[in-house]
Amino acid sequence: MDMASGTAFTASRLAIFRTVDRGKRWDKQLSLGDEFFGYGALPIQAVDPAHSFMLLRGPKTELLFRTSDRGAHWDPVALPNPNVVVITFIDTNYGWLLTSRKELYVTRDSGSTWQPLPNPPPDATQLRLRSPTEAWMAGVDSSPPHVYASSDAGQSWQRHDLPPPAGSWDSGSNFESTVELLPEAGVVASVVAQGGTPPRIATSFDSGATWRYIQPPSANVAYRDSDNWWAMSGSGLFKSSDAGQTWTEVTNTLPQWMYRPNLYILDPEHAWVSVSAPAPPSVPAASGLAFTDDGGVHWTRAQVPPPI
Repeated sequence: MDMASGTAFTASRLAIFRTVDRGKRWDKQLSLGDEFFGYGALPIQAVDPAHSFMLLRGPKTELLFRTSDRGAHWDPVALPNPNVVVITFIDTNYGWLLTSRKELYVTRDSGSTWQPLPNPPPDATQLRLRSPTEAWMAGVDSSPPHVYASSDAGQSWQRHDLPPPAGSWDSGSNFESTVELLPEAGVVASVVAQGGTPPRIATSFDSGATWRYIQPPSANVAYRDSDNWWAMSGSGLFKSSDAGQTWTEVTNTLPQWMYRPNLYILDPEHAWVSVSAPAPPSVPAASGLAFTDDGGVHWTRAQVPPPI
């Protein structure tokens, strides 16, 4: 079982490591100096086993790094705008870029060149791209919660208001929506109203025409495909085979780690998750990775690279 490259921070350096033996050995693939310290790396996006992309933020610059040889070499790529919020690729060549000024760009050559697209709606946030023609964004304002979808490669955007779970939305509330694409088809929208109320989560499988609300056992949900989902809550692992409509508890004896919302399902038996081990108040929690090879019933902590 392979694990995609990961990033690690120390007091002066950022490095990328890769393991192919469940963490027994980590090979350092890229090391950068303090020009990126304290800023950060977005998760590495692997579009196939050989090709990956990563956005790095520094105090004076932002760089897109790409690899075409499983991380043996990483090449920096200049960006068209210094205010990048997100970059997302759907294959080795095609990707979109969103800036903090709500400007969109498209690349068809792995980021070597970028062309501007029409600006999305002014309140649109996030960016989720499924194909060259299908993209989604979330809306944030005081009107009824909503998301946006484009079916013409970003030339226009259609607003989809989310129906209230019961009754009507509070007209005096501000709403923040998020949107996630399911692996094969369908979209998941989450709505949070001001005041810290629990999020409302809805799914659509008809391009946003209709929505159905679901109640997963926790917010830490991962999608193996459009129908089969996993969720972690405390010491319990739950699974759904009907896109979140019903859930079955697989185990309630998970190790007493803090499970972060980074659960990656590789197949029905294998998955990885980011964890933090409990620690005394004066000691930082030990962050790391854990894997399962029996469908999530048992998990094993993997060794992670030591500080450089």
